Amino acid sequence: MAKVFPLERIILQAWAHTGAGQRCLASEESDDLSRRLLWLIASRAVILFLGLNLAGPLGILPHQLGMLPFVAFFNVFSILLVGGYLALWWSGRRLAMQLYLQITVDLAIATVVVSQTHGIQSPFVSFYLLIIIYCSLTLGRNGGMIGASLSTILYAGVIVLGHLGLLAAGNAPMEFNHLTFRISLHALGFFSVALLGADLSQRLHTVQAELEQKIDSLEQLQRLTRHIVSSIRSGLFTTDLNGNITLFNSTAEELTEKSRTVAINHSILEVIGAGLWNHVYGADLFRDARPLRYEEWLVLPSGCRCFLGYSVSPLLDQERELIGYIVSFQDLTEIKRLEEEIRLKDRMAAIGRMASGIAHEIRNPLAAMRGSVEILRSHLALPDPDERLLDILIRESDRLNKFVEDFLIFAKPAQCARKPLDLVPLLHDSVLLLKNSPEVRDKHRVELNIATQQIPIFGDADRLRQVFWNLAQNALRAMPSGGTLTVAARAAEKGGGEIMFQDTGTGMTEEQKANLFQPFHSSFAGGTGLGLSIVFQIIEDHRGKIHFDSEPGSGTRVTLYLPPAVQ
Repeated sequence: MAKVFPLERIILQAWAHTGAGQRCLASEESDDLSRRLLWLIASRAVILFLGLNLAGPLGILPHQLGMLPFVAFFNVFSILLVGGYLALWWSGRRLAMQLYLQITVDLAIATVVVSQTHGIQSPFVSFYLLIIIYCSLTLGRNGGMIGASLSTILYAGVIVLGHLGLLAAGNAPMEFNHLTFRISLHALGFFSVALLGADLSQRLHTVQAELEQKIDSLEQLQRLTRHIVSSIRSGLFTTDLNGNITLFNSTAEELTEKSRTVAINHSILEVIGAGLWNHVYGADLFRDARPLRYEEWLVLPSGCRCFLGYSVSPLLDQERELIGYIVSFQDLTEIKRLEEEIRLKDRMAAIGRMASGIAHEIRNPLAAMRGSVEILRSHLALPDPDERLLDILIRESDRLNKFVEDFLIFAKPAQCARKPLDLVPLLHDSVLLLKNSPEVRDKHRVELNIATQQIPIFGDADRLRQVFWNLAQNALRAMPSGGTLTVAARAAEKGGGEIMFQDTGTGMTEEQKANLFQPFHSSFAGGTGLGLSIVFQIIEDHRGKIHFDSEPGSGTRVTLYLPPAVQ
């Protein structure tokens, strides 16, 4: 039996004494009595029709009841009686009075039938027993005892009147002692049935109450289970042995962007994909007690990609037989991104430490070589071809020196002198400088959109100019046939600023995006592959964030976040 805590009991008792509680309890009792009355009407119709029509051919019933045929009269009477009872039941009014009326009429019918079928020898005395039983079941012990008393009185009256010859179909005369014994024996049977019926009714009510409590407890447990499944912040679904999804919680809907109606009773191959099911189907989950782990990228219906981590466990029945699989999963996209950032930082730090010494060793001889060439050029009168060779040598030395300077910036970046500043004039100056640079040709267009007049941030103006310049240079190189570079800025919701560089260029492949911040990986001819690595370092030093969105042929959008001025 379900345990009811004191507080719950107090609340239920208080509710039962309120108007709403009393109306609800009265409604439940009325519904129960209405169901019993309907069963009683149906049972009575069956017993009357079958009992009397089967007894007619056997010669047990008289042919006439007064001037009317006995069986025909009772058939018509039964139809009218059942119709009247159904009409009263359908009205739903005074159900208790309807029950008392039916008991009274049933006692009268039983008495008439018994009196017309030789009284003490009548086989229809059992009709009284049926009336007593349903009196006990519907009205309890007191109702059963009243039914037994009335049945005894009516039966005794029939026997006595028949013995005195006042009934046409009465019983044959017998001795008084014998008559008294027969009446007493039937009275004992009536009251015994009443007691047994009352006990059965009490047991039935007890079992019904326990069953209702267990059903209520089961429903509460099911509701609690549903609430738990729907409330956990991990995606959860179950499948059968064929991979058809049988449960799909709300978090799973959010993570996969697919509704429960689309997932339930559909194959996991349609909802998640073949990778997970192939991994699950080929595994022996009984051999290893640990959950099966699996991770993969999933393309959502919106077009976004998320990295999901799955944990698969066997779903067993009571006999410990495998009936399906339980799969819980989480969105690990942010964790995956942080892992990649950490690996990138480790690689960049290792390359920086190694390259710092090499860059210094290259820069000093390079400066000596360039100086020697300048001296030779000033002291010697060389023919034009040799002069052009010296020019090439000086130009390439300058280019190599610029590369070494960028390399030193990457390998050993200067400390950021961060301070409060306004992002708006900083972007205006950078875009103005960019528009007047030789990299911007007639087929290029540069637009600046700033949603507010002031965006306070915390940063190093010179380093941020370098970031903006590098990103703008990459955008222009991605538009060799011309296009539009849009630079936009706005205040972030949590403070700070958001800057966006969007071009209409060639875009990037997945492989290019994977190597985006790797040193010496350049997508442009003549590039050193250090520009974005330096950008990444500067944004990291500013405790900001950088994000790239790009598709081949659809251009590239770079989004920067810089923290607010108050730190």
